[in-house]
Formats: sequence, structure tokens, C-alpha cells
Amino acid sequence: MIETPDPGFVQGAGPATSAVWNSVVSVWPEHEKFLRASFAGRSPDLLDTTEVIADLLARVSRASGKSLESFAADYRHLCEKIVYPEELHFAREGRYRLTTFAEADREVYSNPAVMGPYMNGLFVSDALWFNHASAMNDFAKVYLPRAAPGGRHLEIGPGHGMLLHLALRFGSFASLAAWDVSETSVRHVRSVLATLGQSDRVDVRLMDLASDRALTENRGRFDTIVFSEVLEHLERPDLALERIRDLLAPDGTVWINVPANGPAPDHLYLLRSPAEAEEAVRSAGLEIVRAAAFPVAGATLDRALRKQLPISCVLTAKRA
Repeated sequence: MIETPDPGFVQGAGPATSAVWNSVVSVWPEHEKFLRASFAGRSPDLLDTTEVIADLLARVSRASGKSLESFAADYRHLCEKIVYPEELHFAREGRYRLTTFAEADREVYSNPAVMGPYMNGLFVSDALWFNHASAMNDFAKVYLPRAAPGGRHLEIGPGHGMLLHLALRFGSFASLAAWDVSETSVRHVRSVLATLGQSDRVDVRLMDLASDRALTENRGRFDTIVFSEVLEHLERPDLALERIRDLLAPDGTVWINVPANGPAPDHLYLLRSPAEAEEAVRSAGLEIVRAAAFPVAGATLDRALRKQLPISCVLTAKRA
């Protein structure tokens, strides 16, 4: 049962958001001050998108047999045991700790004790962290309404399936596809879509963006491409952006979400500002159509740049 908001809860927030909030506070009472700062001043649009994210989390939680409190405990573990040590290293050294995919695979991707809580915690963060929720809202309420109906849509690296869910809910596409290099991730996304009763609406397949097959079968095919929180995991992000350019239809656009100054145990590619993100995209032969930047809760963009705080950089681009 979804709990109703307590009297002090954020005005305008929905029941699923309240349930996630209450679950986190129940396992981590000290975090409530952060949550209130993160929700202060959220627009009705952003609160609506937050509710969509929280509702999907609640539905996945029920389908998996895990309680929301279990996801909340993973979120606390993410913040305290996974991200915080990386933030300390970044503050001391001014760089991300790892530099190769092999290192990230050994420490994170092939380590179930890390990977499970990490992915569950990140799912919760999409609702609770202002910069993460704002990026999701940009996709749902700004990018998707501008996409021409009847297009062919692709997401590369769909993670826990949130952006596919938003594309199905707010978009109007003739076809949707999702690619991932991990069989585990492919199974997970298919499971989420099955929970939503949407398995037949998305072609989820094992596909390496860098493979010859990806390009030969799909050059110029897609009207919209989503590439969210993937660039920072790559050793050669330039090659990935060039490949995306070649996959776009002549009038197609790509929506890119990449963090600046966002230390995490599997982040390799460091961008220090939204300007650096824009330059990386332009260097791949793409033209910036629109750009937005969402700093962490409570920080202006100027302060985030000076203090090297995380910023979600959102870019819409087309073939130059």
C-alpha cells in the first residue's frame, strides 16, 4: 500500500513519491534534511515526472518481491559506501579514480555485491536527487514533445529502463529499440518492461554500439536516439559519439545526458563543465540544438563549477 504524505511533506508531491521519501527516511532519518533541500522549489512539471519515476520504482519493487525499504537501504549504501569514497578521492586528486573499463568491470560490473545495491540505489536517486530528476524531466517534458510523431527511437544503454518508460508514456513513436552490451542488463530491462505489460512495444537486444553490425544494419536509421549516463563510462567517448552521428537519420536528433564532476566507481571520462560536454559533442560532427545544465540541489551553476560539484549536462544535437 502506498502511504499518504505526512503533514510536513512537499506540497504537490504524489503518493508514490511520498512512499519513496518515507521509505528512505525510515532507514536513514538523518537524510531528511537533504531530501527537503532537494525538493525545495520543484516545479509542478518536475514533481509530476518525479511521481512517474517513483511509481515505476514502486511497481518494480513489488514485482521483484523486494520492499521499498530494501531499495532505500541500497540507496543509503550507494551514498555512504560507494559514491562518498569516490567523492573524497575526487576532492583530493581532482580526477576520477579509475581509467580503464577492465578496472570498472573488475570492481563493479562483475561484482554482484557492488552492482546490485549500486543499480538499485541509482534508481532511487533518479527521483530524489534534484539534478537526476531534472534531467529525466527534461527528457519527458522538453525533448519528447518536440520529437516528430511516428519516428524510430533508440536508447543505447537503457540501465534500469526509466527513460524507455518515459518514452512509452510521453512519446509517440512508430518503433522503439534498446541496445546494451550486457546480457544481464538486457534481461533486466526486459523484466521491467514485462512488469509494465510493455514487452511487445520495445525491441531490446544485445548490441555493441562499436560493432560493425550496429552500423551496417542501422546507418541513418533512427529519428531519435537517447544516450544517457553512458559517455562517462567509456574509454573512447569520441568514437561512441561519432557512431551515434552515423546512426541518426538526416533530420534525427540525439538526447545526451552526461555528468560533469560526477565521481562514481565506474566513471572513467571526466568532463569538468557543460562547455566541455558541448565541445566533445561538436568534435564528433554533431551540432548542438539545445543545452541545459542541472547542478546538485542547493548549488547555483556558478558555485557548482567553482567547487567542482556534480552537474547533469543535457544536450540535444543533430548531424552537422
